[in-house]
Amino acid sequence: MPPITYCNESMMAYRSARRIFQPGEHVVFDDAYRLAHLPLVNAGHPAAITELDGRDYQNGTYEKARYALVMPISAEVFQQSDQFQALEREMKSSAFSSKIAWGLCETRRSRLHATLASGLLDADLDRWTIRVQEVLDRIGPISICLKGPFAGNRNTGRVYLPVYPQKIGGADSLALVQQAIGAPQTGLYLVGYYHFLEELDSSETAELAHLIDRWCDRVVAHMSITYLELHATNDDLALSARSYAKILTRREG
Repeated sequence: MPPITYCNESMMAYRSARRIFQPGEHVVFDDAYRLAHLPLVNAGHPAAITELDGRDYQNGTYEKARYALVMPISAEVFQQSDQFQALEREMKSSAFSSKIAWGLCETRRSRLHATLASGLLDADLDRWTIRVQEVLDRIGPISICLKGPFAGNRNTGRVYLPVYPQKIGGADSLALVQQAIGAPQTGLYLVGYYHFLEELDSSETAELAHLIDRWCDRVVAHMSITYLELHATNDDLALSARSYAKILTRREG
């Protein structure tokens, strides 16, 4: 059996999407974070956007469910990884540790995921389930590795763990799934993990930037994907998420 190879940086979009903090800069929540996440991370924060004209939105939740294709991430993978535990210790010993919503990390432990396609129409879900199953049946099991923390140019206030998927036939295996349902092939598969309760000052931001620089090329966990999922949620942290369909990967042997 040939060794597993993972997509490298040239196949992914992380470099162009990565936030580079300049000297003296500090983390200021952007509108995307203030709208979708902050009302759920730190209710009552003065920067939170609690409603938006013309949208079925209030305090971080939507009246109408949103559907997405996601790749669930098992929390046990992090618990069993020495590298992730070392990263976690650094985050907890940092000067900005008190500004991280640690309780939310625990609350979301069973809801961790990377989104492959969002904004799906409910009328298409059964058709997409079949198409994704066909791809998974064809390409077989998918392995991924997760690397150290990633801060992007959007959702400032949220720190992710980026996914690097297995190459299958020289291609990004997750892009093959996206292609099957006509979704954009993003090269970005991000697991939202750390969320800030408060903005960071320049010293705290410099420490965060240094930590990210030291960890960004280090693999913190490996896992094998056993299923993808179409889920419905009424919030962007997936606190209200429920499964519409689990689409199993074919196991070898």
